[in-house]
Amino acid sequence: MHNQTINDIENSISLDDPQSPPSIPDGLKEEDRPVNWPSSKKWSIVVSTSLATFVVSFGSSVYSAAIPHIQARFSVSPDTALLGITLYVIGFALGPMAWGPASELYGKRRPLFLGYTVFCICQIPCALAQNMPLLLAFRFLSGLAGSSSLAILGGMYVDFLRRPAERGISTAVFSVATFCGPTVGPIVGNLATLKLGWRWTAWLTLIGGLVFGSVAFLLTPETSEVVILRQRSKGNTSVTPSRIYRPERGISIFLQSYLTKPVRMFVREPILIFFTIYMSLAYGIIYLTFTMYPFAFVTVRGWSRMDGSLPFVGMTIGVILACIGIALHSIYYIQQSRVHVPERRLPPMIAGSIFLSAGIFWFGWTSSTSVHWLAQAAAGVFLGSGSILVLMSGVVYLIEVERGYGVLTL
Repeated sequence: MHNQTINDIENSISLDDPQSPPSIPDGLKEEDRPVNWPSSKKWSIVVSTSLATFVVSFGSSVYSAAIPHIQARFSVSPDTALLGITLYVIGFALGPMAWGPASELYGKRRPLFLGYTVFCICQIPCALAQNMPLLLAFRFLSGLAGSSSLAILGGMYVDFLRRPAERGISTAVFSVATFCGPTVGPIVGNLATLKLGWRWTAWLTLIGGLVFGSVAFLLTPETSEVVILRQRSKGNTSVTPSRIYRPERGISIFLQSYLTKPVRMFVREPILIFFTIYMSLAYGIIYLTFTMYPFAFVTVRGWSRMDGSLPFVGMTIGVILACIGIALHSIYYIQQSRVHVPERRLPPMIAGSIFLSAGIFWFGWTSSTSVHWLAQAAAGVFLGSGSILVLMSGVVYLIEVERGYGVLTL
């Protein structure tokens, strides 16, 4: 009965769309298939791309340290200066609508590094901006381009990591890099602003992007079996055209099969609706802390901006603990299960929802100056761990439920 239910879910995902994902191509040698790559190659891809994504998420929050200086430099209000973070996150939200379909059409590698290259280039005008509109425009473009890694990597890992336990561990590695970036950003940003000036928040992002992005570029090949076969078929007469999946390139087909499909999936799949809303809330809480922490520790408690960024260490600890928990859950629970179903990903998410609610209440309840600062800073452990458990468990669950449409889901 349960297996029939799972099959019904998988069949219902097609949405009556004729452009269903291709079956596994049979024109590749076994050793050339991504799932059969050596473990060292697989995990070098996971680690290098995760570190590159760390820079993207770091760039979202390092800007917060420069807000007072940007206000003074361009004579703008605090709300206007704060738009640099808001527009960056809006870029995160809008970018996957293009990067996800592009990865289905052109493979994972090209869209991933195209977006990452544009992200690095955008840091130059951010660092050299002489007016606020220019700075805000390129902050938005940074988020839009940088979101390629957030949109594509989850689906990329599924291409070569087929065991559920491996996926869980890769999720933990990706989570540490992705969500430590926003918590480390304010600390490094305040230090850089104090010693070098606010423009160095963008220069540091550029330097990190060039270093980690170059390493990831060298270590990461194409992981889509369909695209690999298509590339190798050029000039190879031993592979017949009938064995190669070639997506139709017409504008109407592209719009119907790639750009509008995520919207139709969202509307028709109750799972996607509820998970998207809840995961968006958890993600928003992470970025809410970038204004919540400075207000609580700098404005209310009277700390310096440098000291006021140190409580983010508590959130970083929470993120790391949550990622360790996800990895252990994958190794000792999912790996030992005789039959794996996506719902086995949900217990950490349930625990995360409890931690997140407790962390929000804890932070607000201890915000008075009569309460020791350490009590309030400790709430960050629950805020960080709760947010990550909700987000990453939800991401892996949706990828496994939606199977061939995992990237479009993200």
